[in-house]
Amino acid sequence: MQTVSDGVLVDRARLGDRDAFAELILRHRHMALALCGQTLRDDGLADDAVQEAILQAFLGLERLQQPARFGAWLAGIALNISRRWLRTRASLGNGLSLESLLGGRQVFGPLEPDPAELAEERELTACVRQAVDTLPAGHRAAVALFYLAGLNQAETAAALGIPPGAVKARLHKARANLRRALSTLWEETMTITDQAYVEVTLTDVRRIQPNDKYSLARNVLQLREIGGTQRVLGIWVGGYESEAVLILSSDIQTTRPLTYAFAARLLQATGAEVGEVRISKLAAETFFAETVIRTKDGHESVIDSRPSDAIALALQSHAPIRVAEEVMREASRPSHIIPPADGEQVLDRAALLAEMERIRPQRDAETEMINAEIRARRAAEA
Repeated sequence: MQTVSDGVLVDRARLGDRDAFAELILRHRHMALALCGQTLRDDGLADDAVQEAILQAFLGLERLQQPARFGAWLAGIALNISRRWLRTRASLGNGLSLESLLGGRQVFGPLEPDPAELAEERELTACVRQAVDTLPAGHRAAVALFYLAGLNQAETAAALGIPPGAVKARLHKARANLRRALSTLWEETMTITDQAYVEVTLTDVRRIQPNDKYSLARNVLQLREIGGTQRVLGIWVGGYESEAVLILSSDIQTTRPLTYAFAARLLQATGAEVGEVRISKLAAETFFAETVIRTKDGHESVIDSRPSDAIALALQSHAPIRVAEEVMREASRPSHIIPPADGEQVLDRAALLAEMERIRPQRDAETEMINAEIRARRAAEA
């Protein structure tokens, strides 16, 4: 099946061959997912868009005039769905969303993929596919199912009819071969990435109280460039996230693990860790971040993230935080310039810590009251 052309597979699928259609999706789903992710900036929505595109492609397969171009056709359907969803979301209002208040100044509006980025991604994908095509048939099938189709090792083993241990061995050998085949491309990509990012450190967490009592306070994470010109970047995040960052950056001990401590421990339990966090893009006043997860065998996964979550997880994991040079040029300010305070009051880290300490007894009392009610309810039910 892997040596059969897309055109032949489309013809078979039209006659009811489900395996042929599955092979088409296996070949082209990854590209459609990448395009939707770049358009929607949300992995969950991108996956939903691709699922709908696959369904539409299955139902409309008879309308495909050029069977050999199935991959481009599927990608076009997925992009149209993504853009339609963005237009629908934009029509609901241009105000701030809940996501914007919690994460990284998210605003509504279509985010069209950059043609240069798409061309670079197509070239990169072609290089990777060419390297995968040179693998032995068994290794190539394991890579396609595990990395491109998203199956786990047990599912891949079931699909290939081999033990899970054999899948693990094939993937290990395939990675070694791909590493050698793509070593030049990898070095070029890493060189570009290293030059394009600057490392920063969290220097302050601030809250700007508004003059208008009906407006929301703005919680700002202040990041300062390490070395260089020491530019400063401010990112507006939500109250819960800013409090979590404040606790993590101040080494405050909590009786129970916070969400980000729990997430970091889950990664450790699976043999993975946070390699680094990148503030990668600023579009329509929105910061986008990436969290790089590394496993013990050297495999890396880049996870689309809200800056607030990514920074908190980096602090919890003692991982470096980097900002794209392009973002620093566009949104930072020199460290010696004090930004104007357009609110009633600006609270810095020390003031926020003092406020947290002041309300802690009230929170503890409320928590104890809830626990007492739960204990009383359980006792009554017993």
